[in-house]
Amino acid sequence: MAHIILTGATGTAGSAILAYALTSPSISRVSILSRRPVKLADNEPKANTIIHSDFEKYPEEMLDQLKGATGCIWAQGISSRGMKKDDYTKITVDYPLAAAKAFAGLGEHVNFVYMSGEGADMEEKASTMFGRVKGRAEKTLLGLQEEYPSLKVYNVRPAMINPQGKYLAERKPTLQDRASTLLGGIVGVVWKSFEIPTDKLAKACVDLAVGDGEPIPAGQGVAAEGRLLSNTALRRLAGI
Repeated sequence: MAHIILTGATGTAGSAILAYALTSPSISRVSILSRRPVKLADNEPKANTIIHSDFEKYPEEMLDQLKGATGCIWAQGISSRGMKKDDYTKITVDYPLAAAKAFAGLGEHVNFVYMSGEGADMEEKASTMFGRVKGRAEKTLLGLQEEYPSLKVYNVRPAMINPQGKYLAERKPTLQDRASTLLGGIVGVVWKSFEIPTDKLAKACVDLAVGDGEPIPAGQGVAAEGRLLSNTALRRLAGI
């Protein structure tokens, strides 16, 4: 069984990933890095919440708690709406890069699953700030593998994430959350390849985090030599 690290555990995708990991027989321990306590982790023997305020720094005492981890799912993120580019870049690029570098030394191999999104562009030519900055993060993380051979990166690009009415995030459901369920249900019928339920996204991410770290075989939705998975590939990986 595997020990994995998780960030973003109070958000829509991260909370679903945590819920799935806590019931998965392939997971023995989940180390959660969070700025505040995580309710879903309360009284869960597999979960260890580490309160962490600076996601650009990882002191030795923290890394000691993470020793033995063979995977990390980086689900931390924020909407680019209304954000200044520098602030959005710090959260979207600088934080995961610092973590990937720090975690690379935890073991012989560490699978780093980065939650990106459809519309990301590694050439940074997208019309949106989201697409350009997420693309930069993807490209830079992949480049780290040359410097840190133990690091095995997977960039995942879910499209419309559908909570299907299961609101596990630690906030009251917003109009956007309810719209995601409604629209997700519609898109799931008329455009299946563009929708993914949160529990299926969770399964795909956990499977990547606990896997052998090898590139995903070529197929629809797989790019960057098996290191980038679009929504189509994630659905296939999740068995839908």
